[in-house]
Amino acid sequence: MSNAPKTPLLATADTRILGPWRVRVGFTSREAGNLGLHVDDELGGGVDASMVRTLNHRAALEEALGAGPFFYLNQVHGVEVARPEDYAPASYAPGTPAERTVERARAIAKLAPVADAAVSVEGRPLAIMVADCIPVVLVGSVEDEKTVPVLAVAHAGRRGLLDGVLQTTVARMRELGAAHITAWLGPSICGACYEVPEAMRAESTELIPQVHSVTGANTPGLDLPAGARAVLEAAGVEVSTECARCTYEEPSVYSHRGFTNRGEKPGRIAGLVWVEKLAEPAE
Repeated sequence: MSNAPKTPLLATADTRILGPWRVRVGFTSREAGNLGLHVDDELGGGVDASMVRTLNHRAALEEALGAGPFFYLNQVHGVEVARPEDYAPASYAPGTPAERTVERARAIAKLAPVADAAVSVEGRPLAIMVADCIPVVLVGSVEDEKTVPVLAVAHAGRRGLLDGVLQTTVARMRELGAAHITAWLGPSICGACYEVPEAMRAESTELIPQVHSVTGANTPGLDLPAGARAVLEAAGVEVSTECARCTYEEPSVYSHRGFTNRGEKPGRIAGLVWVEKLAEPAE
């Protein structure tokens, strides 16, 4: 990974140069705090206080990265793809410290589209939240290098992966002009840790054989990253696993199963993508 943003708020990151554009890809750590407005971080004060803290976390992350505001979604394990260009950036920005109120947090949460993927052709910064599911970040080069690359993010949990959220996202990117597409798989639960009932494994494997797994306890499991990679490669997408980690094994990121099984603090990390225009060469 080269020229990655240096901040403890990111668990892992990567950078690509496409023509005059520097494309940044990152996946947050617990240091960035909980980024999900729908999650009570259990740090005190109830849900309202948690929502305000989340706005502060989002604002601090954007300031640290020099990017934003990031476009977040109301994720429901579906396959819908949203476009940030349909929304004014100010409508989903965290705002100034004085503006980060419960009312603003609720308004932003209500505005967030019900979708599990987003695609931008204007270089809008995008975020996708997870806590064991796969955060997938995608970047598509375009024929005219002066045009900003097509950016996308997708939430690939078991249901969304099986129902085609990745294929739908890739198809939308291509409709919008993406040529060569690269996808980064971020931190998610691995096949050795994701234990499921045998019937669920059988149903999932019938649709995507590559998800079949056996856990470290020799019980039925699912390897969602292997399934996502197979789906993306079948769609002609280059896949990078440099940013992959197991959320259940890696203490620096949030894990839903870590919360339910081990009593860890709840929260959501995010997969992020944004672009920076490189300086024009001197005449």
